[in-house]
Amino acid sequence: MMKGDPTKELWRPLKAWKAHEWVPMKEAWLRVYASLSKDMFLTRRDLKADLLAGRLVGAVRRIAKDGTETCIILEPAYCQRLEFPRAWLVEGWEAEAQEGEAWHFFVRRANLDKHYPAATPPASSTTSGRRTDDRPQRRPGPRARDEWPMWVARELIQFALAGEEMPTPAKMCQRCEDKLGYQPDIRAMQRLYRKLLS
Repeated sequence: MMKGDPTKELWRPLKAWKAHEWVPMKEAWLRVYASLSKDMFLTRRDLKADLLAGRLVGAVRRIAKDGTETCIILEPAYCQRLEFPRAWLVEGWEAEAQEGEAWHFFVRRANLDKHYPAATPPASSTTSGRRTDDRPQRRPGPRARDEWPMWVARELIQFALAGEEMPTPAKMCQRCEDKLGYQPDIRAMQRLYRKLLS
């Protein structure tokens, strides 16, 4: 940290990075999201509130353009300037970053596990007539059939915001199957892609 840096009271160096003690912010965001019945507004609010209150401890791996790395623990006061609009996105730190420096955010695993335990999937059943594989069960009824276009639109927005390559319509059909339990017709997906991406 540079001398005279006004943020020096807002973080402290971490002597040694032990990966098993930390969870990427994306995973932390998704755990909070799942615990709040997938409410994005409450997720953004509660994640920040937990960091401010010290219930969760944030850390950053700062990687300079030349490859050198500095690890820091964020004081709760620093987290006041941060926002968490999406699982893969943290905003509000950019003013402190040096040119070409990448910041990777993490949360201390012990605190996250205490307040937002990881969901454990139910054991697969071997009872006669029941599924024994790990595939998600299909959602019953027309809800997934009616809502898949909006879900796809949100997914495509998330890919765009993350700067990731868009999945093909065929891959998105499979994502619908995996996430919603309903696979739309490939032609309907192609029409939706043309409408959304033109």
